[in-house]
Amino acid sequence: MQTQTQQLKTITVKTSNKVESVHMETLYAIIENCYNSLQIMEADCTSASYFINSANIFAQLQMLYCDNETNDYVSIESVMQVFSNNITFYDESCLFTNVAENTAMQNINIENYICMHN
Repeated sequence: MQTQTQQLKTITVKTSNKVESVHMETLYAIIENCYNSLQIMEADCTSASYFINSANIFAQLQMLYCDNETNDYVSIESVMQVFSNNITFYDESCLFTNVAENTAMQNINIENYICMHN
């Protein structure tokens, strides 16, 4: 005979995780800086590559902003994932540092999030 304590039961467990985040206004400021950097382009292959990566970063940040429009904060990791998707080499790290300048994310070390190559 089984008692009630010997039966299987499904329970709901709620956990909370602390996630480093920035306010959506910070993300918007980075998007604005990214937009402003799109206007700079020279006629060479490296510049074209930077422009394409900048455009991709801009588009992906816009999507992140839209996906989190009902939130006040967005995780730093999700923002940095956008840069990780588009930055491969050390000399491309300026694609992050230039747009993070004068924002709450300006002191973030990009190397903590992206494995870059020479």
